[in-house]
Amino acid sequence: MEASATAQRRLPALLPPSIARLGGFAALALLGALQWQRMVEGLSSGRAVLWVLVAVAAAAAVLWADRLRRLRRACTLAIVPLALLAAYVSAGFPLVLLKPRRVDELGAGLSQGAEALAGVQMPYAGADPWPGDTLQLLGALLCVTAALLAFWPRDGDRTQPAASAGTRGYPFLALALLLILVASPVVSLGGARPVALGLVLTALTVAFLWLERLPLRPGLGIAAMLALALAGALPLASAADGEDPWFDYKAFAEGFGPDEPLAFDWGHSYGPLDWPREGSEVLRVATTRPSYWKMRNLDDFDGTHWLEGDIRPGGTDPEGDLAPAWRSHAAWRESLRVTLRRMRTRDVLGAGTTLAVEDTARLVGPAGEPGAWRSQSEFRGGDSYTVRAHVPRPRPDQLAQSSAGADSRRAADLNLTVPYFGRAAATAVAGARAIPIEIRFPPFDAGRDGVVPHAVFPTLMRSNDGNRALRRSAFARTWALAKRLKRDTETPYAYVLEVNRYLQDGFTYDEDPGEIAPGRAKLDGFLFDTRTGYCQHFSGAMALLLRMGGIPARVVTGFSPGGYSKSKRAWIVRDTDAHSWVEAWFDDWGWVTFDPTPAGTPARSQIAALERAAEVGSDSGDAASDSAGSAPRTGGVRPDLLGGAQSGPGGAGGSGAGGDGGGLAWWWFVPAMPLVLALAAWCVLWWRRRGRGPAATLDRAVAELEAALRRAGRPAAAGTTLQQLEQRLGRTPQAAAYLQALRAGRYAPSAPAPTPGGRRALRRELASGGGPAGRLRALWALPPWRR
Repeated sequence: MEASATAQRRLPALLPPSIARLGGFAALALLGALQWQRMVEGLSSGRAVLWVLVAVAAAAAVLWADRLRRLRRACTLAIVPLALLAAYVSAGFPLVLLKPRRVDELGAGLSQGAEALAGVQMPYAGADPWPGDTLQLLGALLCVTAALLAFWPRDGDRTQPAASAGTRGYPFLALALLLILVASPVVSLGGARPVALGLVLTALTVAFLWLERLPLRPGLGIAAMLALALAGALPLASAADGEDPWFDYKAFAEGFGPDEPLAFDWGHSYGPLDWPREGSEVLRVATTRPSYWKMRNLDDFDGTHWLEGDIRPGGTDPEGDLAPAWRSHAAWRESLRVTLRRMRTRDVLGAGTTLAVEDTARLVGPAGEPGAWRSQSEFRGGDSYTVRAHVPRPRPDQLAQSSAGADSRRAADLNLTVPYFGRAAATAVAGARAIPIEIRFPPFDAGRDGVVPHAVFPTLMRSNDGNRALRRSAFARTWALAKRLKRDTETPYAYVLEVNRYLQDGFTYDEDPGEIAPGRAKLDGFLFDTRTGYCQHFSGAMALLLRMGGIPARVVTGFSPGGYSKSKRAWIVRDTDAHSWVEAWFDDWGWVTFDPTPAGTPARSQIAALERAAEVGSDSGDAASDSAGSAPRTGGVRPDLLGGAQSGPGGAGGSGAGGDGGGLAWWWFVPAMPLVLALAAWCVLWWRRRGRGPAATLDRAVAELEAALRRAGRPAAAGTTLQQLEQRLGRTPQAAAYLQALRAGRYAPSAPAPTPGGRRALRRELASGGGPAGRLRALWALPPWRR
């Protein structure tokens, strides 16, 4: 009995065990939090101190709960969610994101932020807030989790005194988390004094583990602790100064990321389309209005292709790309927050003319021409930045009153290089050797007054009549077409409409265009021989015709707007949105976007409507139909593109005029309540089936078709287009009409809905050759009703 009492007897301690461990934990956690806050640019040390205070409070709450007798376990377990909630708040997250309808937004944002950590540079200073917020939340959670582990009561400790910390918790697991908190930022960002850091880290580690065991008269204990600190300082400093992180947050983040990032070739080839077509999200653009997202300007034509040109007069100053009075249009100044997802590039994505690039961790500068910017190192998924841009959005009636080409700064944007044969252009077919010559076209009004183009022969050191030279070039037919289209137009904008009308009449969208006859220029052959092509053909041909007509023009490559996500509050851009369009210069407004590509393009969100100016005496010029006969568009934007993003006060989602209701007695609502509830339920079901507009309904129809092909044993290969499916399954007129309706409805502003008869015909196509089993399988794959 005496021996047992002696065994239970403890020497007086320097500090109460719980207080000693709590103090050691607080000191070590503070060191780690102050290191971790360095990983987010501009994050104050006060935020790090707040994380530690929350962690210490959680540890103290666990110690308090352990003193209870009856509710000890329940109170201890209740502390965990409360501590995690406090960590969430201390990281700066609003509580409103924890509402059920906002949880998906929180989860998507944290996933996006964790994914971005695999590629961003530290300290993080990008425009996208989620990577920085994710780092803050991770730091707060590491502190709080370490506190809970350090003081958590073990199952076998119920007979021990509550104040005895020597037998409670999991201190070595807590230490591992605290070392991650300290060392990961040091490895990622470096440290000026690794030996001093190692000394402090070792001393605090020893204090956290053994301070509670020091006797009242420490004597040799203090000396032993100092010796351990000195002995551990050098190896810990070496580890902190090493190349490999103790916790590789990038490897951790890569588990959240997408597949290998995509790289795009923005040049024109006019061959079969080989862009990535997997439907993968490549970037997000958070802004209030949709635009065409620009990557490159192709402003020189070498006789075959459009390509990036030389530096224009004025150097790289963005004002060289803007109209003289651009500052007076403040409404056209826009801010874009760009976040890359699955894409690698050095080009800075913008819209219109990029004025400045901010909030980026990479070195960015002008790319050699006004309004274009490029990074010195490659952007990767997770990188983000803010673009300040000027995007002209003049109305059709304003464009109709503007001149084009009179601005001397745009003289180089009226030049073309063409192959010259010296006799008749027909000799091109016979394989005659061509000489590249430069044609300088006069502005639109000067051309109407009889000024002819000027031809420059670099190899012959002489000049000539450009009209005669063009008749003997590979683009003789294109030149004749430009003169014919211009003959009946009075203004530059009217000529743009005529060019667009020509490109919509008899031309078809095809990603595998027909072969051009040998010796023919590719764009000339597209305009007159094959009349089939994709966005590169349409934009390249339009820019050719505009320059020949005296309107400065260039080809632009990048992405169409994509689709707007309310939950992400951004435009989601996919690889299928890669696109090419035209910018034409109007002296009063600057570069204005036009898109001549037909509605069948997979770049599914065209917004650059070509609209005629409102007739004199009409009510408004804001809602006009384009020259191709598409549905009315307000301000050039397809209504279905926004997916309901414009609803609100005064819009489709706004409330109507009110009144007193005419005085129906309240008791009428009692028998009518079941009918009202049934009607409301029906409306909800109808709305869920309908989606958020015609585009959403047809998107579900396309998804149903893909699933039906898989169920019927005829899956479509990756990248298969609706046009290819139409050729494959449209052997009957009804089935072909069903697929045509899906294609037109997905890509065109308005189109007729698919019919039940077409659905039955398509089901017969799926069942063909399969016998009775095939018919049953087709019925299961594509039932009479839409799922």
